[in-house]
Amino acid sequence: MIHVVTLENQHLYGRQLESMFRMRHEFYVKQRGWTNLTSSDGRETDEFDNDHAVYLLNLDKYGEILSTFRLNPTTTPYLLGDKLSQYLDDEAPRDSETWDLTRWMVAPHARRPGAGQLADAQKSLICGVMEFAVKRGITRFTTLMDTVFVQRVQKVWPVRPLGQPMRFEDGNGEAIAIEIEAGPHVLAKSRDLTGIFEPVLFELKPSLPSQSTQTERTRAMHEEHPVPRHALRSIRTAADTLKSQLSAAQSPEDCIEHVDAFTNHIQSLTRGLQLEDA
Repeated sequence: MIHVVTLENQHLYGRQLESMFRMRHEFYVKQRGWTNLTSSDGRETDEFDNDHAVYLLNLDKYGEILSTFRLNPTTTPYLLGDKLSQYLDDEAPRDSETWDLTRWMVAPHARRPGAGQLADAQKSLICGVMEFAVKRGITRFTTLMDTVFVQRVQKVWPVRPLGQPMRFEDGNGEAIAIEIEAGPHVLAKSRDLTGIFEPVLFELKPSLPSQSTQTERTRAMHEEHPVPRHALRSIRTAADTLKSQLSAAQSPEDCIEHVDAFTNHIQSLTRGLQLEDA
């Protein structure tokens, strides 16, 4: 199953995203030797892992990553158009129907079983990315690819070059910028090739609470923990004082002393409110 991970639902995929970033470090930094990537603590990330990024995560039944893509809309900054434009002969695409495809990876244990064969993890991802294209109205993907992989991709998807092959600035080999055609007809071809005719894409869309729900929640919180206005003013004043004290503190001990004093003040105020209720 291919999970669509966006800004709205990524809090549900913390473990998988952490695993993906570590897999990227292992593949691109350690194995490929790309030293110009931003990598720390065994995780590879860059400025395009932003609010607009969408990750397609092919997960097994245990929630472990089998294969993955990163996608960025070209209407926002993206890798090929804003950092690797030297690979392009013309201006970088900037339209809502074109998305940039990067960080394509397959877990070592899920790679193809032999020469000329596609692993199941790759087959699912091939269909998943085209399902995503159809759902989002995408007609083209751009990507920078090792030249050795282009012929393999051409067997699956319609491809045209966007520039000439160039040596990697970092690491070994040549790369070429290409455009991959997308749409329902390409999805149909992908299904015929892979033999996967059922949908593989899954996207959780957490719903925001309605206005009435938020109102009821606020009312219930006030009924359960009523705080008089004078107490709120006292708390705000104490918080502002604490902020100033911490900014001017000369040592960790001073910070601890100020925080303890603030805590004692809040506790004394709370005890006072409990006595009033009694």
